[in-house]
Amino acid sequence: MCDPLTLTAAAAATAAIGTGVGAVQASSMANYRAQVADRNAALEMQAVQTEQENTRQAALDHYRKVAQLKGQQIVGAAANGVSVDFGTAADTVADTNMLAAEDANRIYRQGFQAVRNHDINAANYGAEASASRSDASGSLLKGAFDMGSTTLGAATQYSKLKAGMNLTNSARSAASGIRVTNGVTSGWGF
Repeated sequence: MCDPLTLTAAAAATAAIGTGVGAVQASSMANYRAQVADRNAALEMQAVQTEQENTRQAALDHYRKVAQLKGQQIVGAAANGVSVDFGTAADTVADTNMLAAEDANRIYRQGFQAVRNHDINAANYGAEASASRSDASGSLLKGAFDMGSTTLGAATQYSKLKAGMNLTNSARSAASGIRVTNGVTSGWGF
């Protein structure tokens, strides 16, 4: 069995190493979370571009359908010998234009809202990545301080244990009558 001083030193070293390994693992995990958040932010920005293209295509599709409807209205009116420049036919074309503008506005508003949501998500992921990188640095710094604290605590315990052993050895020497002076041992009356 090892002496108590050696066990104290070994326990302190093991605890300090364990603390250091834990800090490195925490830092690695935080860096991984930062990488994932960065990737998610990039995907959100890609989604913004996709959403903008989808909105543009939806608007173009809407305008084509409106043009087709207006063409049908004009052909229908012309087939009946009615001009679309005045009267009921003109009102019908004006209402079609008004409803088409409202629908186009709704398409653009929905597209804007979807893009805004993606922008917000991307910003949140960016903030999460920054926080995770900060956590990584903080966990390493905390680990270093914890290792130092563990080492100092063990050194204090070691010195108290050693001082206690010295007192015990002095007491034994006094009880047995053996005296050590400058490395020379002398007993009772010798």
